[in-house]
Amino acid sequence: MDDLSMLSPNGGNAQVGCGLAAKRIRHRWYLYFWEYGHRTSPPRRSWIYVGPVGRPRTRERAAALLLAYHLKARDELDRRIQRLLGRAGRG
Repeated sequence: MDDLSMLSPNGGNAQVGCGLAAKRIRHRWYLYFWEYGHRTSPPRRSWIYVGPVGRPRTRERAAALLLAYHLKARDELDRRIQRLLGRAGRG
């Protein structure tokens, strides 16, 4: 079943959920990216290790993960808008 077929007739609920969290492990700080998985029920938070806090590579990777998530969310929102416009006779 694709994401669009899971929508209710009124468009369903959309939640955007991701972020960064610093965790202290053995006296050092590490950055993790998290997002709520939409393919599991109930949605569960998944974690991706980004790198040690304060390193340029960690910042670059964190920015790339956030950008990828938001682009994916925008695409999903665009699909939902098109489906709703079609149902309203405006698409």
